[in-house]
Amino acid sequence: MKQDKTYISFPFSAIVGQDHFKLALILNLVDPLIGGVLAIGDKGTGKTTLIRSLTNLISDQENLPFVNLPIGVSEDRLIGSIDLEELINAKKEIINLGLMAQAHNGVLYVDEVNLLQDYLTDILLDAAASGCYYLEREGVSRYFKSRFCLVGSMNPEEGSLRPQLQDRFGLSVNITTPTDAKVRQKIIKQRFQFDDNPDEFVAYYKNEDQRIATQIVTAKKHLKSVLINDSIIEYCSTLAIENQVEGLRADVLLLKTARAYASYIKASEVTKEAVDKIADFVLNHRRLNQSPNQKNPNQNENEKPKESPSDGNASKEENSRILRPENNFRKQKSTLTNTLENSTKTINNSQGDTISIDTKKTVSQYLATDKFEIKNKRKKSLLKQHHIFLIDSSGSMLKDQIIAYAKGAVEKIATQSKNQNTQFSIVSLFDGEAQHILRRTAILNDIEIALSTLKTGGKTNLTAGFKHIKALSSDVDFSHNLHIITDGKLNADSNLENTVLAFQTYCKGIQHTQIIDAEKGMLKIGIASNLAKRINADYELLITKNER
Repeated sequence: MKQDKTYISFPFSAIVGQDHFKLALILNLVDPLIGGVLAIGDKGTGKTTLIRSLTNLISDQENLPFVNLPIGVSEDRLIGSIDLEELINAKKEIINLGLMAQAHNGVLYVDEVNLLQDYLTDILLDAAASGCYYLEREGVSRYFKSRFCLVGSMNPEEGSLRPQLQDRFGLSVNITTPTDAKVRQKIIKQRFQFDDNPDEFVAYYKNEDQRIATQIVTAKKHLKSVLINDSIIEYCSTLAIENQVEGLRADVLLLKTARAYASYIKASEVTKEAVDKIADFVLNHRRLNQSPNQKNPNQNENEKPKESPSDGNASKEENSRILRPENNFRKQKSTLTNTLENSTKTINNSQGDTISIDTKKTVSQYLATDKFEIKNKRKKSLLKQHHIFLIDSSGSMLKDQIIAYAKGAVEKIATQSKNQNTQFSIVSLFDGEAQHILRRTAILNDIEIALSTLKTGGKTNLTAGFKHIKALSSDVDFSHNLHIITDGKLNADSNLENTVLAFQTYCKGIQHTQIIDAEKGMLKIGIASNLAKRINADYELLITKNER
């Protein structure tokens, strides 16, 4: 496996007290189609150390990657991106590989996966399940192989993972802090030995790691030759039904994981014992109702199960209603509807006084604390306004003093938009380049001064202007409005398609766009009006004195 040569990972076989997690990882290396492992457990239990130790299980000659996905990763970094400079200027398609493509045939590790954005987690799980994905960017479509073992770890105290996403992980393991003093002492000794002399420590366990690695490679070769009888399929389906899992994913994964285990232990066929050995990996995070007496395989025998939040004297029927509120949803909805028809009613308190109760408010409070989590959304405060003017001051705009009317249009828009939460910026286009002449001001007089210093001449390069817009529209506390004043006469090396592509690339932070067309004359090329249609911008004509 590829790894940083300056980083020495802890030997896999030297890890103490996580045998279930070890086995789950091994089975995913035997058959990546299982769909990865989700490790749920306490902080400081060595989850990350064990996952990183996987780099010792694959021999260097296989050259397989281990990719660590940062929690703040962007979508472009995850799936890949197009080199826009090369695409626009040199018309070359240069692809920057994403982390999923880099992890092909290896391991992709996501620490604190519950903190990863949901839509990125969806992308990861889809690729892990299908073994491929498509990169669709700027009119470019590319296919990438992405067959990897996805490993995620999380501490439930820092937030939960959506059930839909949790189900997409093939296996899961619950990791708890060891309560056996001898086990804890052994872990401490191992850690000190590794920290004091890592090279010697790794060398001591190298043969054992190599034995496990060889066993994994052999199991992969013989995986498809392992027999699965109909009786085993029936047994897996029965287990899934008994555990009340949703869908058929559990049935399939019970068979896949049991087959991988049978191949790993060099068995010729899948047995019930093999299914029982791996069943909790598949069912742990999929059970709808876990029996109170059902023991977690990673739970210490002396640990007591956590008490239900309901009253200990509550009946089974009441507990069922608490756990599964959706069973009575229609009944509750009907009751609440009838209650709302009468907005107020009166009751007598213990002192005999009559009290009026607003039942609408009462029901609203009930719903806010109910299992359905129906809440009133807070109204977002209005965003501050930021008006950005992209002014074409090229040579063609000098004819008939059109630039003077462009300046007048800027001052008019600024005056009409002025309030205490408004800021203004101006970018000028001249001589084939773009330049900031005013950056984020709330003073109207600054606009007048900036316009008086506006340079003119040369050609129009809207793409250069859009690059400046990207930096100006990054502040999420503002609603960014772009006003483009141009006659649409672009540089000879520019065209409408490239201009549209540049706008889509650099102006993603713009909420509203307006194009003011300054093109004059009997024969018009109509670039500005066509651009407005392509980028869904408001379109207006610049009116001069003679046209009024």
